Amino acid sequence: MDETIVRERAADISRTLGSCKKFIHQGNVYACLSGFKDVLEKMLVTRMLPQDEKDLQEGINEFQRHLMTSAAFRNAFGPVTFQDNDNETSLAFVRQLVNVSEEEITRNLAGTEETRENRALMIMRLIDKGEHEKARALIGTNEDLLCFILQTYNARGIQARREGACDKAVAEFQKALSVAPDDEGILYNLARTYAAKNEKKPAVESIRKALQINPAFTEAQALLNHLQQGAG
Repeated sequence: MDETIVRERAADISRTLGSCKKFIHQGNVYACLSGFKDVLEKMLVTRMLPQDEKDLQEGINEFQRHLMTSAAFRNAFGPVTFQDNDNETSLAFVRQLVNVSEEEITRNLAGTEETRENRALMIMRLIDKGEHEKARALIGTNEDLLCFILQTYNARGIQARREGACDKAVAEFQKALSVAPDDEGILYNLARTYAAKNEKKPAVESIRKALQINPAFTEAQALLNHLQQGAG
């Protein structure tokens, strides 16, 4: 366990557990299990105050009971039983379920002609449905595949912005950022779109993120200066 007690770590685990509840409610079983695996792993290594640990464990037990009765979960894996207060056993089991999910996705992808474009389109369908964890797992470290996906979403976003469909453009750029949150070019284009919508606050937030990633990004600095001058 970590030697130092940092209460924010317990809060982070609680937030992740909350995301798991949202994912299973949406029927996104893979993202739910991936997040729950993270919760259980952190519970086993994070030192926390007794009351925080008690509250989190009760939340985990409650979530496991909800998971066992979830229609989406039962459709994917059939009837399953979790035991309260046994995080190590639950973690081992959840890891198996995550592996099964990833293997099934891989088999589905293998059913199509294995080209970069086909694989990218399959992954983009997952992104479009909000299954970002699953999409990131399938992209892995394949930079060529990631580049193709980002270029496609970026091109769609730019085209939508030029056509005046700024809401659609924002959605396309955000899809790209769901798998590449540190892409300064996408953040720059997102900021430009927010600026076109006269939404100054998210525009400034996006452009500042881009500059944190690449302080030498001159176009981004120019846009930030323009936005700040406009604020004055």
